[in-house]
Amino acid sequence: MSSGNIGYIDKIAVHLVGNKRTNDILLLSKHLLAIDETLQKLLVGYFNPSFKTEEYFSLYHENDLKYNEVYGFVSTIFEDSSCLMNESINLAKHLYETSYHPNIKEGEFYVVLFRDCTFNSEIVNAVGIFKSENKDTFLKVKPQGGGDFNIETDQGININKLDKGCLIFNIDKGNGYVVAVVDNTNKGEDAKYWIDDFLHVRPRKDEYYNTHNVL
Repeated sequence: MSSGNIGYIDKIAVHLVGNKRTNDILLLSKHLLAIDETLQKLLVGYFNPSFKTEEYFSLYHENDLKYNEVYGFVSTIFEDSSCLMNESINLAKHLYETSYHPNIKEGEFYVVLFRDCTFNSEIVNAVGIFKSENKDTFLKVKPQGGGDFNIETDQGININKLDKGCLIFNIDKGNGYVVAVVDNTNKGEDAKYWIDDFLHVRPRKDEYYNTHNVL
């Protein structure tokens, strides 16, 4: 049975990707995100829990794997981590081009290089690709002078609920890597753009795949 976990964040880039069909924004950052130890723990805790899965995928293309855009961009990052910023921009542009379903929301788009990840007890690097689409409303209660309190509202990302993501482990490159995928926001036709159009993945023919087909 396969199992994988992320290690620590080495580099991270964040962009804002909207819906191209409705002329939403595509806002590309110019620099990597600087994170301290506290933010490192929060982000790892945000990204990691959703990938407790026994089912893994691989990137593919009907004609040749080299034509899979995500495969090309991620391979460059694995070969030279200094390229992460540039390749994250390419990934954001690729996602924007595939964001045509009317129900797709704009959201923050993260591309992360993880070090010291484990997969079946093997230590490897991984590239994480995530998108947060839904915002929760938070209450801020602030004490005022004279013993009174003031309540304000704000919107932000719930770090206990990842919307969309994938982890691409640097394993089995020739067959499209080992990929874990999650999509907690869309089902049916709405979800195809993330799994089929953007990532273009298919189930790996491993132990889980074979057992699932037999059942």
